[in-house]
Amino acid sequence: MGSQTLVLFDIDGTLLTTGGAGRQALDAAFAALHGWEQATRHVDLSGATDGWIMDRVSDRFGAFDRPALRHRYFAELRARLTPGRACALPGVHAAVRACADRARAGLLTGNWRAGAELKLSAIGLWWEAPGAFGDDHTDRDALCPIARRRAEAEWGAVDRVIVIGDTPKDVACARAGGALAVAVRTGFASPESLEAARPDLLIDDLASGLPALLALLG
Repeated sequence: MGSQTLVLFDIDGTLLTTGGAGRQALDAAFAALHGWEQATRHVDLSGATDGWIMDRVSDRFGAFDRPALRHRYFAELRARLTPGRACALPGVHAAVRACADRARAGLLTGNWRAGAELKLSAIGLWWEAPGAFGDDHTDRDALCPIARRRAEAEWGAVDRVIVIGDTPKDVACARAGGALAVAVRTGFASPESLEAARPDLLIDDLASGLPALLALLG
């Protein structure tokens, strides 16, 4: 097989928005299990892994049963992802299809895998492919090499990796993994912070930016 490119998509703020359902579900889970109100209030969720968020809540409140918290969180998240709550961002379905036609497409997200599946299923965009999730490491910068190893185990050698996300943390993650970084202005980061992160490509969204993204794919 010839050269292969692996394209890894972030989820929140890149492919979809849930109107804060993730934070609300986490807070509801902590409140239900431990009585901790607004447990994630002072935690910056932007670009964070779910495990990292758990560590920050533990720093503030103390130890807790993480498997039980995860189980309750998934139930709370499922209940909040009612029709219309999760919304695909502009052009995402076409962009994922176009990238999958030209390269290998996977996910790189701080979400636990089950949460990622719930969110993407809510917009009809879940697909089974090698990637990396919040279950794999608390440090987002460690996720790109994990995704690459999994992709190569299934598809063979990968010559180039492109990470697509909406925050400077996504750009940093790409850099740490030796990947190209594509940043989209559809998420939680300010335009100034994205520009300062110096991604290889900065686009407004995956609809208007698709030609430039495909040009980067070659």
